[in-house]
Amino acid sequence: MKTLEKELAGEKTPTVAEERPRMAWNWVLLSGRIVSAVEKKTIKDQTLICFSLAFPSRRKTEKSGSHVGFISVELWGKTAELYFPLLEKGLAICITGELVHQRWISVDGKRMQKFLISAQTL
Repeated sequence: MKTLEKELAGEKTPTVAEERPRMAWNWVLLSGRIVSAVEKKTIKDQTLICFSLAFPSRRKTEKSGSHVGFISVELWGKTAELYFPLLEKGLAICITGELVHQRWISVDGKRMQKFLISAQTL
């Protein structure tokens, strides 16, 4: 495996300027429709609900018609317990939350990954 030092081959490693504070934002605001069944699970005494959300895209291509994106959404804890009876397939909602990148190795040894939104509010 190559490291940054090997790739730079003796060059000075880049540093972040000390005088500027670094800010990172990871906040998503998205509206769309629930397009899957809402699943409820319990993991380590925490309630989890998951579903897929379809949302419109402004992306333009040569093909006509609407362009739709899909993303998985998860909601944890008391908020999940509160919203579970209210959510159903086809419902239009607006969510805010954090974008999460998950990686794992499948049972057949393939590297897998997906993005999802860990919702904070609906």
